[in-house]
Amino acid sequence: MKRLILLTLLLLNGCALVDAYRMTKYDPNEYRMITEIRYSAQQAKTQCNNTTISQNNSINLSTQTHIFVLYSEHVPSNDQAIAAANELDAIAQGLSNQYTKATVSAAFCRIKFENIETSADYMQKVIGARPR
Repeated sequence: MKRLILLTLLLLNGCALVDAYRMTKYDPNEYRMITEIRYSAQQAKTQCNNTTISQNNSINLSTQTHIFVLYSEHVPSNDQAIAAANELDAIAQGLSNQYTKATVSAAFCRIKFENIETSADYMQKVIGARPR
């Protein structure tokens, strides 16, 4: 009975070690990129009253998020970050595309940039908490 308990504990600890080893480690480049995206969204939402500037901001931010997707997609064991990066990119691309189709209201602009900022903030916390 004692051997069974000991064997079970060793197996559980072994699985935890394997999971910890397979977990994506902290990547300073990934962290910097998401921080820059968050900063860009913070700044952009304050300029939504000027359509030309906010359109340029949306194009720049959609470029940043797409680069982040391309960077993250080949990091091993990074499935959750890849999915989050794709969702963030979809928001940014949607905003950028909206500017090419029609006039975007300042309120819509602020809401979209706030969504990007909030998502980037959450991703920054998750990426920053990874083991070093």
